[in-house]
Amino acid sequence: MNVTKSSKFALITITISLLLMGFARPTQDIFSDFESAIAGGNANKFAKYLSSSVELELPGEVEGIYSKQQTIVIMNRFFDKYPPSSFKLVHRGSSASGSKFAVGDYTTGEEKTFRVTVFVKKQGELYLIQEIEFE
Repeated sequence: MNVTKSSKFALITITISLLLMGFARPTQDIFSDFESAIAGGNANKFAKYLSSSVELELPGEVEGIYSKQQTIVIMNRFFDKYPPSSFKLVHRGSSASGSKFAVGDYTTGEEKTFRVTVFVKKQGELYLIQEIEFE
Protein backbone atom coordinates (compact mmCIF):
# COMPACT_ATOMS: atom_id res chain seq x y z
CA MET A 1 0.00 0.00 0.00
CA ASN A 2 1.43 3.36 -1.04
CA VAL A 3 0.74 6.06 1.54
CA THR A 4 1.50 9.62 0.59
CA LYS A 5 2.75 12.35 2.92
CA SER A 6 -0.60 14.13 2.75
CA SER A 7 -2.44 10.90 3.68
CA LYS A 8 -0.16 10.34 6.66
CA PHE A 9 -0.63 13.96 7.75
CA ALA A 10 -4.42 13.65 7.45
CA LEU A 11 -4.42 10.41 9.44
CA ILE A 12 -2.26 11.91 12.19
CA THR A 13 -4.41 15.06 12.32
CA ILE A 14 -7.62 13.03 12.63
CA THR A 15 -6.11 10.81 15.32
CA ILE A 16 -4.92 13.76 17.39
CA SER A 17 -8.28 15.51 17.02
CA LEU A 18 -10.16 12.43 18.20
CA LEU A 19 -7.84 12.04 21.18
CA LEU A 20 -8.26 15.68 22.18
CA MET A 21 -12.04 15.42 21.91
CA GLY A 22 -11.94 12.36 24.15
CA PHE A 23 -9.93 14.20 26.81
CA ALA A 24 -12.11 17.32 26.72
CA ARG A 25 -15.47 15.59 26.69
CA PRO A 26 -15.95 14.12 30.22
CA THR A 27 -16.12 17.47 32.01
CA GLN A 28 -18.37 18.92 29.33
CA ASP A 29 -20.81 16.02 29.71
CA ILE A 30 -20.96 16.46 33.47
CA PHE A 31 -21.75 20.16 33.20
CA SER A 32 -24.28 19.69 30.38
CA ASP A 33 -26.05 16.87 32.21
CA PHE A 34 -25.91 18.82 35.48
CA GLU A 35 -27.44 21.88 33.79
CA SER A 36 -30.24 19.80 32.27
CA ALA A 37 -30.96 17.94 35.52
CA ILE A 38 -31.05 21.11 37.63
CA ALA A 39 -33.28 22.87 35.08
CA GLY A 40 -35.65 19.90 35.31
CA GLY A 41 -35.44 19.70 39.09
CA ASN A 42 -34.20 16.09 39.08
CA ALA A 43 -31.04 15.10 40.97
CA ASN A 44 -31.35 11.50 39.77
CA LYS A 45 -30.27 12.65 36.30
CA PHE A 46 -26.79 13.65 37.47
CA ALA A 47 -26.37 10.95 40.14
CA LYS A 48 -23.88 9.00 38.02
CA TYR A 49 -21.51 11.99 38.25
CA LEU A 50 -21.62 12.29 42.04
CA SER A 51 -18.59 11.36 44.09
CA SER A 52 -19.16 8.88 46.94
CA SER A 53 -19.30 11.88 49.28
CA VAL A 54 -20.45 15.37 48.29
CA GLU A 55 -20.13 18.67 50.11
CA LEU A 56 -23.56 20.22 49.87
CA GLU A 57 -24.76 23.69 50.83
CA LEU A 58 -28.39 24.73 50.43
CA PRO A 59 -29.59 28.01 52.00
CA GLY A 60 -31.83 27.49 55.00
CA GLU A 61 -31.64 23.74 54.46
CA VAL A 62 -28.42 21.82 54.94
CA GLU A 63 -24.71 22.27 54.97
CA GLY A 64 -22.31 19.36 55.25
CA ILE A 65 -20.82 16.34 53.59
CA TYR A 66 -23.29 13.69 52.48
CA SER A 67 -23.21 10.31 50.78
CA LYS A 68 -24.21 10.06 47.14
CA GLN A 69 -27.68 8.71 48.06
CA GLN A 70 -28.24 11.36 50.74
CA THR A 71 -27.25 14.08 48.27
CA ILE A 72 -29.85 12.88 45.76
CA VAL A 73 -32.61 12.81 48.40
CA ILE A 74 -31.68 16.25 49.80
CA MET A 75 -31.43 17.83 46.35
CA ASN A 76 -34.79 16.40 45.23
CA ARG A 77 -36.37 17.71 48.46
CA PHE A 78 -34.89 21.15 47.67
CA PHE A 79 -36.35 20.99 44.14
CA ASP A 80 -39.78 20.14 45.60
CA LYS A 81 -39.57 23.15 47.91
CA TYR A 82 -38.13 25.50 45.26
CA PRO A 83 -39.27 24.19 41.86
CA PRO A 84 -37.08 25.47 39.04
CA SER A 85 -38.40 27.85 36.44
CA SER A 86 -34.95 28.07 34.82
CA PHE A 87 -31.31 27.19 35.26
CA LYS A 88 -28.45 28.36 33.10
CA LEU A 89 -24.71 27.90 33.50
CA VAL A 90 -23.02 31.27 33.06
CA HIS A 91 -19.37 30.47 33.71
CA ARG A 92 -16.98 27.51 33.61
CA GLY A 93 -13.38 27.36 34.74
CA SER A 94 -10.59 25.34 36.26
CA SER A 95 -8.11 25.65 39.08
CA ALA A 96 -4.37 25.09 39.12
CA SER A 97 -4.94 21.86 41.06
CA GLY A 98 -6.92 20.35 38.16
CA SER A 99 -10.39 20.82 39.63
CA LYS A 100 -13.06 22.26 37.37
CA PHE A 101 -16.12 24.28 38.24
CA ALA A 102 -19.23 25.81 36.77
CA VAL A 103 -21.44 28.64 38.03
CA GLY A 104 -25.07 29.11 37.13
CA ASP A 105 -28.28 30.92 38.02
CA TYR A 106 -31.22 28.89 39.39
CA THR A 107 -34.55 30.70 39.33
CA THR A 108 -37.54 29.23 41.15
CA GLY A 109 -41.22 29.60 40.41
CA GLU A 110 -41.30 32.26 43.13
CA GLU A 111 -38.86 34.32 41.03
CA LYS A 112 -36.17 33.77 43.65
CA THR A 113 -32.69 33.31 42.16
CA PHE A 114 -29.88 31.27 43.66
CA ARG A 115 -26.27 31.34 42.49
CA VAL A 116 -25.17 27.72 42.02
CA THR A 117 -21.57 26.52 41.97
CA VAL A 118 -20.55 22.95 41.22
CA PHE A 119 -17.00 21.66 41.62
CA VAL A 120 -15.70 18.51 39.94
CA LYS A 121 -12.43 16.67 40.35
CA LYS A 122 -10.85 13.85 38.42
CA GLN A 123 -11.03 10.51 40.22
CA GLY A 124 -9.36 7.79 38.19
CA GLU A 125 -10.51 8.29 34.62
CA LEU A 126 -13.66 10.25 35.45
CA TYR A 127 -14.51 13.72 36.67
CA LEU A 128 -16.95 13.50 39.59
CA ILE A 129 -18.94 16.14 41.45
CA GLN A 130 -17.30 16.99 44.78
CA GLU A 131 -19.33 20.00 45.85
CA ILE A 132 -22.66 21.68 45.07
CA GLU A 133 -23.43 25.07 46.56
CA PHE A 134 -26.62 27.13 46.27
CA GLU A 135 -26.35 30.73 47.57
